[in-house]
Amino acid sequence: MTLGFDDLQQLLVTKREEVTNQGNGELGKVEKLVDEFFQMKVPHNAEVLDVASGSGILSVMLQAKGFCNIDSLDEDIEIINEQRKLDLYRNYIHRGVKGIRSTGLESDVFDVVITAGGFSKDAINPLDITELLRILRPEGHLLWTMRAAQDERSTEFGLLLANLRSLETMGRIKIIKHEQFLDYDATMKGDGSLTTNTNNQDNTQATHCGEFYLIKRLAGELPYFANLPVSSNLKQQIQHILQDCTENSQVIRFYDEWSSKYEEDLVLVGNYSGHTKCVEAFMELGLNRSVSILDLACGTGLLGEEIVKYGYVNIDGLDASLQMLGQARGKNVFKEHILAVVHGVGSLPIVDDAYDVIMSSNGFAPGQIYPEALDEIVRILKPGGYLLLTMREGLAETSPKFAVFETDLVDMEKAGKIEVTIGPVVFGNFVLDHPGVFYMIRKSAQLHLAYNDPASP
Repeated sequence: MTLGFDDLQQLLVTKREEVTNQGNGELGKVEKLVDEFFQMKVPHNAEVLDVASGSGILSVMLQAKGFCNIDSLDEDIEIINEQRKLDLYRNYIHRGVKGIRSTGLESDVFDVVITAGGFSKDAINPLDITELLRILRPEGHLLWTMRAAQDERSTEFGLLLANLRSLETMGRIKIIKHEQFLDYDATMKGDGSLTTNTNNQDNTQATHCGEFYLIKRLAGELPYFANLPVSSNLKQQIQHILQDCTENSQVIRFYDEWSSKYEEDLVLVGNYSGHTKCVEAFMELGLNRSVSILDLACGTGLLGEEIVKYGYVNIDGLDASLQMLGQARGKNVFKEHILAVVHGVGSLPIVDDAYDVIMSSNGFAPGQIYPEALDEIVRILKPGGYLLLTMREGLAETSPKFAVFETDLVDMEKAGKIEVTIGPVVFGNFVLDHPGVFYMIRKSAQLHLAYNDPASP
């Protein structure tokens, strides 16, 4: 954006006239939103996203007050192209808001997300507010104006406030302000300025009832262990446990997960130790019994059973097979039984930062979970939380997708998303006479809060 003072003043006149001619109180919604934005005392270097940006008038008004880091998101390519011609925004994103990850943006990107009229029956569904919260940095703000909920004549809008209060109860947001307001269709005077009849006594101008919301995304509490380091002694102890496969008590039998006849007669195999190795490593962390745990690709619940023996009770199981979950349900070890397939980001029906610990034994395998799922698994892990996994050693030599597993981990470390605390550690008797490999991965505990420079300490 390289608009000068004179350009901005001319555009202000042009855009005000354009939006006024749209009717339905659209200018009133914009002016209410901009006024509330300025009252927030947002720093001028804040990262701002204008959603359903339309005419671009919001950007012009904000630029006129010194804001320059403003991006546009709109699903209409003609609107985006027109904004480009006028150089109204820094970046232009041709996407809609229609579910998790639909914007194509990374998480925790913007300090402020703003939209005037973007939430409407014909545009953004209020149920998709979670996508806008996802791209907000913790402590960032989402503010918008819209028609009165009752005027949208939609169940989703009727339940909007109740849903927001539910998110507030969950500790994910704080509703800072919610109010109704009246906006008025304005008329243009000869000098380009606007006049509105706020008394509206002669009924010559239409009034429209609107609603304003200002909410803050909360950072949430980090797990109590988020900033506790894993000592070198602890690493050595865990590696010793994984490499010690001499005790027969560590060897059990389990069902072959993908036999075509597993519903009737699951194939029994011997010498499987993946789940016990995973649990033994977990126990060395010494976490308290209240931590939330997900058994990923839980199968019949072998790993979950092992965890329960040590007094851990907040355990959920997730698997792609309904029959496997049925077997696990009979063991009564999981609080929730989640039927889902793990692949790319947004594939799991689970909120961000849900679990303190995720464990998976033999879940990572060709035809099951691939390395491309790492970002999604990390998404549902709390900051500072642990991912512990065991898998068959040598998959990189037999599967092109697993050939990049180590590279993916290195890239995620460089991006500051994770730390590979331990691994790869090879151990014997993963299944039959095949060795296994163990990893302990931690999600970064660093939160890039809104209005702060992510590069600063």
